[in-house]
Amino acid sequence: MSLMITMVIVFGALYAYMEFNLPDVSVLNDVHMQVPLRIYSQDDKLIAEYGAKRRAPVTINQVPKQLTEAIIATEDARFYSHPGVDFIGLIRATIAVITSGHKVQGASTITMQVARNFFLTPKKTYSRKIKEILLAIKIDKALSKQKILELYLNKVYFGNRAYGVSAAAHVYYGKPLDQLTLPQMAMIAGLPQAPSRNNPLNNPKNALDRRNHVLKRMWDVGYINKATYESAIQAPLTAKYHEDRVRLEAPYVAEMVREVMVMMYGPRAYDSGLKVYTTITSPLQNDAVAALQSGLTAYSVRHGMPQNVIPKVQGAMVVLNPNNGAILALQGGYDFQLSAFNRVLQAERQPGSSFKPFLYSAAFAKGFTLASTINDAPIMIRDSGENAWWRPENDTDQFYGPTRLRVAFAESRNLVAIRLLAAIGIPYALDYIQRFGLDPATLPHSLSLALGSGVLTPMQLATGYAIFANGGYHVTPYFIEKIVDENNKIIYQANPQPGPAVITPQNAYLMTQAMRAVIQSGTGTAAKVLNRHDLAGKTGTTNNKVDAWFSGFNSNLLATVWVGFDDSQDSLHEFGAQAALPIWIQFMKAALMNQPEATMLQPADIVTARIDPQTGLLASPGEKNAIFEVFQKGDMPHQLAHNATTAEQASGAAGGSENIF
Repeated sequence: MSLMITMVIVFGALYAYMEFNLPDVSVLNDVHMQVPLRIYSQDDKLIAEYGAKRRAPVTINQVPKQLTEAIIATEDARFYSHPGVDFIGLIRATIAVITSGHKVQGASTITMQVARNFFLTPKKTYSRKIKEILLAIKIDKALSKQKILELYLNKVYFGNRAYGVSAAAHVYYGKPLDQLTLPQMAMIAGLPQAPSRNNPLNNPKNALDRRNHVLKRMWDVGYINKATYESAIQAPLTAKYHEDRVRLEAPYVAEMVREVMVMMYGPRAYDSGLKVYTTITSPLQNDAVAALQSGLTAYSVRHGMPQNVIPKVQGAMVVLNPNNGAILALQGGYDFQLSAFNRVLQAERQPGSSFKPFLYSAAFAKGFTLASTINDAPIMIRDSGENAWWRPENDTDQFYGPTRLRVAFAESRNLVAIRLLAAIGIPYALDYIQRFGLDPATLPHSLSLALGSGVLTPMQLATGYAIFANGGYHVTPYFIEKIVDENNKIIYQANPQPGPAVITPQNAYLMTQAMRAVIQSGTGTAAKVLNRHDLAGKTGTTNNKVDAWFSGFNSNLLATVWVGFDDSQDSLHEFGAQAALPIWIQFMKAALMNQPEATMLQPADIVTARIDPQTGLLASPGEKNAIFEVFQKGDMPHQLAHNATTAEQASGAAGGSENIF
């Protein structure tokens, strides 16, 4: 008894001496737990989690009663009756130290562990122990028992990066707290003493012994009866490691978000409990990943690779809402684990004929029409840079003579595109294509521009095509919808505004008509298998078939696909229609299933006329071969085909020219 009195006096004196040197424990009322950064899809599927600690803070009311009882019975049976320090246990531990001559385990209450975890270092020294005791008393005075217990349950380490009971429940059982069984709760409650030694994943025998010890303690203090105890200790060990709760494969998007968050918040982005909701939708993302991976695998098999080998060929796919720029799906390569290089944003490749819509749009703005005819004939130009002759050809190695622009575009006639660029002028074309967000400084200032010999990324191409799909408006792609803090308060909300009109709705309509022809009668006819009439797009193949593209859309959805090798040298030996288009088709088949057709409405000042298919001029009354074509009012041809001279027939309608080269 005298020893106890002496110890009380000593502790009282120490407490009085150190009171003013101890930390302010009131901060525990508003403590910040280190919670990882979590990234979600628009439809609330977890994409990624970043941070050294896995933690999901809960309130004391969210913790099952039996779990708190298991922890109290094991760690601190007199928790509700002592003033933060269990002096009876402390005296026993002190006596053990005196009699044994060395430190022994025990005597730390839950409150003392809170003091240690929040304010002190884990280094075991007598001075730290004294501070721990004094802090525990101070904490017990300042906070309720329930608050202290809540802090403990959220802070303590349970092994395998799991901090707090909620994280432990997921790591070991893949369950929320309210679905744990009594034996599972007992297993978790037994971990804080020695998270490694008693871990059920590494040491199942030790873990089972520890679990049963917890259950025995619960019986000893009266939390469970004998029958419950005997039943619980018979339960098998069911713990196994559960990965992070990732529900959606979008690693390239996750990395994009991570970079932005670190740029905005610095290192604290990783442990401030921020939640980022992206614009990604899980069905479209799953469809995009499946289509790209199966398409690249199919390509490899066609070229002699075994089906079960990760492919050398690479690809990228991005899906946009063309009306506001939201990125709905993105896959920057075959597999992020094999290569984190995000080809959607970082692969600068030649677009080939995928570039032609920008050129044709410029020509339509200058008076050319879908009915204008340009001669598809050989061209030979001296290349002053290499002092050699440039002899561009069509992919078919054939020439077709005077050709209407609708046909030339649909069948991707290179010679027509070159003559068209020469007709409107390179400076004009370079100035015009800035409307699509492209920098003229990065593009060739020569006629090879018509064949897409510059470089751009899949995202740049998709952004440019969105202007056609939405009727002429610039959109800025974005992928973060909102950011929520640890208190579920929205601290950032995207507010995409309609961009400026950069081309006329009439121009966008005519280009959409031209790209619909690609699918209905041109290089993209394989997409007719989708049995839809609202789809428009363009294939692209570069010189020596190094890059393959397909970009296509309706009014609600746009997808761009690129296929190639990372070294920018090896040939695919396939056109865009063979390598890229099948991927786009597979994606669109899934994405548009049960979706109504969405076609751009015909704007004002668009008229329809019967034309002669050979000359592009107005058809004569009664002409049997006449076809219908759409024009912007004012650009429609006025001359009848049968009244035209031979030269006029060759030059065709407005803007046509025979004398280019």
